[in-house]
Amino acid sequence: MAVGEVEYDKARIASIRPLTETCRAFYRICQPLLFKTIVTRDLDAGGAECLANLFESKPHLRNMVSKLHITWGSFMMTSEVWNRMEKALMELCSIRELWIWNVKISRALMDHFQQCPRLESLVLFQVKIADAEPTASSFHSLKYLRCEQGWVNLFTTLSLPSLETLRIGEEFIDEEFQSGSAESEDHHIFQFNPAALKELSIDSSFVLAESTEAGLLELLERANQITSLKLAQDEFSDDFDIPDDLIPNLEIFDGIGDMVPIFCEGRPVRDLRMSFPHPCIWVRTDDVSSLLPPGSVPLEHLSISWCVWEDDTMEYIARHCPQLVSLKIRAERVDGTLSTCHPMPQLRSATFLSMEGPWYEDDDSSRKAESEARIVRECKEFWIGLEYLRLDPDYFWRYRGLEVERFQGEEVERNEH
Repeated sequence: MAVGEVEYDKARIASIRPLTETCRAFYRICQPLLFKTIVTRDLDAGGAECLANLFESKPHLRNMVSKLHITWGSFMMTSEVWNRMEKALMELCSIRELWIWNVKISRALMDHFQQCPRLESLVLFQVKIADAEPTASSFHSLKYLRCEQGWVNLFTTLSLPSLETLRIGEEFIDEEFQSGSAESEDHHIFQFNPAALKELSIDSSFVLAESTEAGLLELLERANQITSLKLAQDEFSDDFDIPDDLIPNLEIFDGIGDMVPIFCEGRPVRDLRMSFPHPCIWVRTDDVSSLLPPGSVPLEHLSISWCVWEDDTMEYIARHCPQLVSLKIRAERVDGTLSTCHPMPQLRSATFLSMEGPWYEDDDSSRKAESEARIVRECKEFWIGLEYLRLDPDYFWRYRGLEVERFQGEEVERNEH
């Protein structure tokens, strides 16, 4: 009996061994994926202590973390637990992407993040340093920086020699350009390499003050080599303008329609994303387009939001932008019809949505289906290169040669972190 049991156990072990090897293989593959991103949102004291214990007991996991999102949760934790949490975070040295939202951290932790050699992306939102004065700091490897609300007390200057994308709110323009001497570089909080910076985004939903407009011009002069500019302001002063030789390499512009002629005319803008503060009539002329000024290269990508769609809008776009590769419209439909009977041979992707969602109303499903079928047929005939068409937020059409097939799936918006 004993011998039989031994033989049985050996056979059992032999059969299980391949399974255990498979489990180990999955473990080796999945563990780095599991610990690649750490998010502390809504982390209570128990969760924070568990995370601190994990990194203390298994130090090899620290090098697997490349994305860290620190967000103050809905639960308060004691200073002792938070100190343990900070101590654990200070052992993470392989971070590439760091988000800090609505948190008060120590100067030591912020200094540690500056020393992370692989850190490329940093987002700061309502961040405070506990009991510390602002200091001069540097992030030598940082390529993407987004700063919003309430972080200005962190740094007197911020050296960013590798920065490629800068996204800030208008309040930082005020802080940046209205403190200190305009003749001195020392008064600039952001100190970047103009040759490296390629994207600039100013976030705001308000009208810029004249002093802030002056600060914006100074920032553009320092960032004169950018290829992408986004301005979220609803309105500028009537006499606002920029020099003709400013931002000569601009390829992407995202802003309100009234600013398109000022920032795009004569520049190599290939990607234009324009919107309006509220639905309004798009004023157009044939001699000199008020919103599609002649640049030094033809437009390839056009996105228009919050305009009132009229019967001749599509014909106007096709005439002025015959080389479009992608077109995205989100408009207020009144009685304006959608006619695609205007040849655009380069067009590959087209989206038409109303402010409510679907381009055609859902009240009469059969009528909606009939209208969509007509557009799908027209596009196949007149837009011979079309590959993608969307008329509803929930589904789209894919063109493959002579075949057209409908797929379920929501639209994926272009993301800026």
